[in-house]
Amino acid sequence: MDDHEKLRRFVLRARRVQAHSIVQNWDELLRHAQGSFDGHIDVTGRMTITRRLPADEEVFESLASRVRPLTVKSEPVYYVKVFDAIEHLIREADVDDVLRARLQELRRAWDASEIQGTQVQAYSVQSARIDGSDATNKVSDTQLAAAWLYADLVHADAQGPKQDALAFSLRERYAAAVRVFSHMAALTVATLRIVESLRDAQVLALDDSAWQNDVTIGTSELIEEARAYVAPVGSEVPDMRDSLELTEDWSAFTVTELLRQDPTNHVRVVLRDGNGEITEAHDAAVARRRPDTSVAEWDVLVAGSVMFKFSFDIQGERMTDAHFRGWEAFDSTNGLKLASTRFMLQFHRSTAVAFEVGGSELLSLGPPAISDIEQRELEVIAETVKDIVRIERLSGQTVEPCNGRFDDRDRVRLRRARLLMEGQIVHAMRHPVTVTAPEGKPPQVVVIAAGTLDVGGAEVPTPQTVMRHPAMTAAETGLAPETGPAAKTYRMEPPPGEQFLAWVPGLAEVSGDEDLLVTASWELIGIDEERFSG
Repeated sequence: MDDHEKLRRFVLRARRVQAHSIVQNWDELLRHAQGSFDGHIDVTGRMTITRRLPADEEVFESLASRVRPLTVKSEPVYYVKVFDAIEHLIREADVDDVLRARLQELRRAWDASEIQGTQVQAYSVQSARIDGSDATNKVSDTQLAAAWLYADLVHADAQGPKQDALAFSLRERYAAAVRVFSHMAALTVATLRIVESLRDAQVLALDDSAWQNDVTIGTSELIEEARAYVAPVGSEVPDMRDSLELTEDWSAFTVTELLRQDPTNHVRVVLRDGNGEITEAHDAAVARRRPDTSVAEWDVLVAGSVMFKFSFDIQGERMTDAHFRGWEAFDSTNGLKLASTRFMLQFHRSTAVAFEVGGSELLSLGPPAISDIEQRELEVIAETVKDIVRIERLSGQTVEPCNGRFDDRDRVRLRRARLLMEGQIVHAMRHPVTVTAPEGKPPQVVVIAAGTLDVGGAEVPTPQTVMRHPAMTAAETGLAPETGPAAKTYRMEPPPGEQFLAWVPGLAEVSGDEDLLVTASWELIGIDEERFSG
């Protein structure tokens, strides 16, 4: 591990020490580091000694744990390795003499705080009976603190000089540890500040991650957006090193699945055609029940996106005379909008929709008839929102739902954007465009900047695209001195009756005109790709 990496790890560890609640109260930390004693003596000569300890023992334990790697020789952030790294990195640098002196002073302070020994840092203790029997060895505060660390906190095997400290109580070991590790925490912060000073003086450079990476959690809750999947018990979970694709045993865990964890919520929705044949079937769930003395109401969630509302008369313990009270289609996201629109298409195409509970039909509905125009509108909405959902997945961006008006030009631009993001080469516009050439030479391609496309209120991201036609013409139309002394503007135009071809560099491979072949058609409802001029 090189010196930069050792120092980067030290900065991360030191920032974690600095963020500790005890260290944040700097005056309190220094009081503990000094290890002062308060004494009170009365007229009889009897003396009372008081040592102030942290209010919460467990909180102090966490501070000692954060400091500990700086005291362990095998750790990359052992203080000796840290100072060696600093000195090596600034050896030839022009460093202020005061700063160098401060660095040496800090190193000596760390050496004096070393816990793997018997040296006295502030005091030592020895005990014996009043008659002089059962006297212990003299034990330094270093030994007491080290014994607390290795016998009481992180280990249970105090060895060497630390064993002598076990003759004293846990209270004595802890009291010594409070002083020693508070002092080390203060030294850690002081060393971090030296490193910051060297960085600010531009004689020491570390990766930005040392200063920017999180070193504390800072919250009592972790809230993340996710998608859950479920499978039968015993199903194999795929190893992400091999594939991110789930097997067919796995399905998305939806609100419907959540509700269906209670078997009493199970509802099956069956759609039939004019011949009585099943065309679609959905596992649905009761999302809400509101019983009354004479009437019960159910809300049934179907396809995770449409809520059907029913009421029933109650006679004794039985529900009779089911009544349909309407439905509500959810459209707060493009995913829900797509699911609800698809289901409503299925619903209106069927001749009967049955709701089954426990294998028995609860009631059957005859869907209201809609005109061919209304059905076509639903189909266009489903087609459009499907493109938006696909672009959301490709871009990793979630956009507002498409709940407003849009036209055929929006649909074409949206479909082209989707296909381009999928790495396809597609037909683009057929009308001429004016471009600026900074070098004053006709461009070989027309570059369309990345942007957004408003489709019914959904601001959909569009990629940077290039357009070309092997037989396009470039007619000079004027000078553009504001973009450069040689800049000119050109009118770029494909041959009459033909269209530019578009692609996204890096997603589609186009090395020459021989590669300029349409790889995907628009295939939009009611739009002729060969004739569309928008």
